[in-house]
Amino acid sequence: MKDIYLAGGCFWGTQHYMSRFEGVVGTVTGYANGSVPHPTYQQVYTDGTGHVECVKVTYDPEIISLATLCRLFFRSIDPLLKDRQGNDIGTRYRTGIYWLDDEDGRIIDSIYDEVQARYDSPLMVEKCRLECFFPAEEYHQDYLVRNPDGYCHLSPSELRFAKTYASVTRALISCSDEEKRIVLPRFFKTGKGEYGEGDRFLGVTVPNTRKVAKEYATVSWDLIEALLESEWHECRLCALLMLVERFRKNPDETVRFYLNHTEGINNWDLVDLSAPYILGRYLTGKKDRSVLYGLASSSSIWKQRIAVVSTLALIRDNKFDDTMKLAGLFLDARHDLMQKAVGWMLREVGKRNEALLTGFLDEYCAQMPRTMLRYAIEKLSPDQRAHYMKRR
Repeated sequence: MKDIYLAGGCFWGTQHYMSRFEGVVGTVTGYANGSVPHPTYQQVYTDGTGHVECVKVTYDPEIISLATLCRLFFRSIDPLLKDRQGNDIGTRYRTGIYWLDDEDGRIIDSIYDEVQARYDSPLMVEKCRLECFFPAEEYHQDYLVRNPDGYCHLSPSELRFAKTYASVTRALISCSDEEKRIVLPRFFKTGKGEYGEGDRFLGVTVPNTRKVAKEYATVSWDLIEALLESEWHECRLCALLMLVERFRKNPDETVRFYLNHTEGINNWDLVDLSAPYILGRYLTGKKDRSVLYGLASSSSIWKQRIAVVSTLALIRDNKFDDTMKLAGLFLDARHDLMQKAVGWMLREVGKRNEALLTGFLDEYCAQMPRTMLRYAIEKLSPDQRAHYMKRR
């Protein structure tokens, strides 16, 4: 277990909010980083002690990471306000994140920079090593559990967000299979230097993830965004499957959201289970498909793969031009994930228009990486496959 110390205004609301998340095993309200030892609430209330109302959060890093906790914490505060949250004003209500060891400090610095990039004004959130922490009086512990109608500076929507986020992650964890939890990291190449480096898996099958996504398909955009920021692969997949469900009724906003959150679409299955059903379906009814070429020009293999795999929806609508153009752009693709994606889409074209595929192969097969070619010719006759492999 590990501890992090969070100040988010009145500690009643911050404790109630943070305690809801799966992996948080304990919370204690208290007073931190002031000059008076063992202060009382009445002393802190004067703003003369230097203490801040703070919550000690004890968590299991095997279930929730410090990075995720910090991102969730930032969702509960206005980080641009100094010495104030909601109607509570004073230095005791300043916001802050306080750590115990240097590695935690480096993680917090990274998340801080990530959040700062969203604002033009500087963040007013303290970040420093914890100097001291004194538990608050007993009546301040779990105050909103004991007093459900008590004062809270957090809005009902913010508390509802925390509750629902916890419910989604809990539902996914309940479907976890230990064998898959061991196998999946190897299957999705999460080792050092591999394409999925650092990705973490709960061990949940896609059908079970789909069930959770459908159950919670109407959650807020903020919650989907938070799930896309999760370290857990299945949480990100669940968020994307929620977007697939949402696309049916709200295509324009869903596509905008999808394209603005590609950072969380960072493994091949996440692309393949979302891109054709969101961006691809959207583009079947559009003449302007320049977005595909913008994605294709990115240095990110995930954006490149989104561009190529999205055309699966176009292929199924017997529209092949963009697939063929993108295939020509990626003839020199070095990453096997892109070679496989291009070859796969060419194969799908060939299943519907073999002459178009063989014409492309006649011109380019000698340039195509072997993996791309093998995928592209998979559905051709044995003689045709042998012919093109010899030319390779």
